[in-house]
Amino acid sequence: MAAQGRCDAPDQPTVRFDRATRIRRGSDPAVVLAAALTLLAPATTPAENRAALTLATWNIEHLAAADGAGCRPRAASDYQRLRDVAARLDADIVAVQEVQSTDALARVFDPEVYDLVVSARREDGRDFCRGMNDQRRLAQRTGFAIDRDALRAAGLEHRVSAGVRELGVEGRRWGTRIQIEVDDQPLLELMSLHLKSGCAWGGLEGRVRREQCQILKRQRGILDAWIDARAAADAPFVILGDFNRQLDQPNDHFWQDIDDGEVCDWRPDPTLGRRCKPGSSQPDPDADLVLAGAGRPFPYAYNPKYPYAIDHIVLGGSAADWLVRGSWRVLDYGGGAKPSDHHPIAVTLRLPTE
Repeated sequence: MAAQGRCDAPDQPTVRFDRATRIRRGSDPAVVLAAALTLLAPATTPAENRAALTLATWNIEHLAAADGAGCRPRAASDYQRLRDVAARLDADIVAVQEVQSTDALARVFDPEVYDLVVSARREDGRDFCRGMNDQRRLAQRTGFAIDRDALRAAGLEHRVSAGVRELGVEGRRWGTRIQIEVDDQPLLELMSLHLKSGCAWGGLEGRVRREQCQILKRQRGILDAWIDARAAADAPFVILGDFNRQLDQPNDHFWQDIDDGEVCDWRPDPTLGRRCKPGSSQPDPDADLVLAGAGRPFPYAYNPKYPYAIDHIVLGGSAADWLVRGSWRVLDYGGGAKPSDHHPIAVTLRLPTE
């Protein structure tokens, strides 16, 4: 069982949808499902309790440990509002982004309830916030908040895995990983990620001129290789986080590459991040991914004219079949100023009981 309370990831360094909603390569998204939250009745045994697990992802926008710090300085009342959002979200596991530290995350998720895991990405060398010359930028890390009692009640445990440092292209955020286990055996792997901003749509093939897109292109190759490794090992997995990319735009280059239904032998490449070794590609159904919420307009898009999300939950392997139909939802903040520039999204998985 993982240690309780706060935990920094090793120095390497939550609500629902189903497999029928996949975006197929080269096709337009067209599936629209109801966003009804389905609550399962309490069960009486750990095996029955394992029927449901709620996962969410939330970019908390420059979450700092101290009042008034960072590029989104907050007062005590702001932290209280974030705690209220977390309570409404009511997820078993929340993948988080733009978090300074476990101390910062503890201001939103009570360490008496949640195990807190945050990437070990380095802090130093931060410049001033844009347009805020009196505010120093803090590290934006990925991580997880895990409701330990909820997992225990379902007969589950979690273990912190080595972070995906390779995604930190040119000092960017690392991917944070945890393993969900039952009886000390792996059941599901989760990764919280935050990819490069500034390239939310447009071509990624051939010569790419914009620096932001060049970085994202390299991150895509690294992520594709990571996905293929899980698929080849028949390991169920879910990737949650801020992709900074509108994956459900028709024919999106990023999505087409990672959801190709194939695995191959990858080699490092300075332009692509990873390059598939010629002749090594082969079909693998576990690399046929599901994008939760695909085909449904995102209600809080940056530009309502293009109602696509950049925060996503992507499922692969047998985990794609565990997604509960109609469970994908987006949390509304209500009136007043938004406590973060991103809204939490969540799904529910129906886990195997054997």
